[in-house]
Amino acid sequence: MMFLRSLVVLCFSMFLLSCSSEDATGVETTKPSVVLKSYTHSAFEIELLDLVNQDRVSKGLNALTIISEISYVASTHDDYMISKGIASHDNFEDRAALLRSGLGAISSSENIAAGYNTPASTLAAWNASPTHKANLEGNHTHFGLAVKADAAGVKYYTLMFIRK
Repeated sequence: MMFLRSLVVLCFSMFLLSCSSEDATGVETTKPSVVLKSYTHSAFEIELLDLVNQDRVSKGLNALTIISEISYVASTHDDYMISKGIASHDNFEDRAALLRSGLGAISSSENIAAGYNTPASTLAAWNASPTHKANLEGNHTHFGLAVKADAAGVKYYTLMFIRK
């Protein structure tokens, strides 16, 4: 019930216009109280996650570990963007709060996209944007991704990063 309530809040929060990131300071280190669902990645999603890690390693950064529950949270945002017909960072703070509660994230950020047809073109677009590139190169430890298509076949992407 609590998760469904969080999803309702997620669907009606304010519109954010830029790449999102947040850092939680003073977070208690208690056991997470939210249960997040697991997510099964497609080959397309795994290819993009691998490309992100290859890009990070080529820049001297650590490779990130996939957490399927992060991808589940990302998938709920894809559903939201598809329902609105627009790529957005709406409700990022709600997703960040879920990752703090459910996974113990001490910081989080996300990249979103829509309309790209290949993992390589999506990564190239993120690298061409200073704010998205900063998220790609951030001080993260884990990540998750969901890619979903609307009825017309337009792909929506939500890539979420956390530091634990």
